Amino acid sequence: MKIRIRSGQTAGKTAVIFSLLFQLIVFISFSSAEDVLIIANKDVPVDSLSKNEIRGIFLGEKIKWDNDSKITFVILKTEVHDLFLKEYLGNTAAQYQNYWKKMVFTGKSKSPKSFKDAESLMDYVAETGGAVAYLPASAYNDKVKIISVK
Repeated sequence: MKIRIRSGQTAGKTAVIFSLLFQLIVFISFSSAEDVLIIANKDVPVDSLSKNEIRGIFLGEKIKWDNDSKITFVILKTEVHDLFLKEYLGNTAAQYQNYWKKMVFTGKSKSPKSFKDAESLMDYVAETGGAVAYLPASAYNDKVKIISVK
């Protein structure tokens, strides 16, 4: 099969377009994971968590910190929610919602408390012992501490 290119300009334009698309895809994938911060109340006894620990917390499986204090996790219902779920839980928003519907229906747990804005979520985390959440990096302030991911 022969491919005919009418001019060198067409091939050049096509290469530039593919290059730009590739760069955009790479930028979106790398920036989204770094834009999500895990935050906690300042009394939380850990400064870092593994991805598996984060997954366990937000699925309601890990319910106590290392010092036996209760973990209270809350979620942020903004566009960062989808990024968080993809990066840390490997779920879509629909899968996560269905998971919690099942947990509530079977009586295993209550739905996580959710917030529609980062400021309200941070206020809640700052005032609630053992609380943990996520938010976009741009919304962070020093009311809460950042939990690093190992």
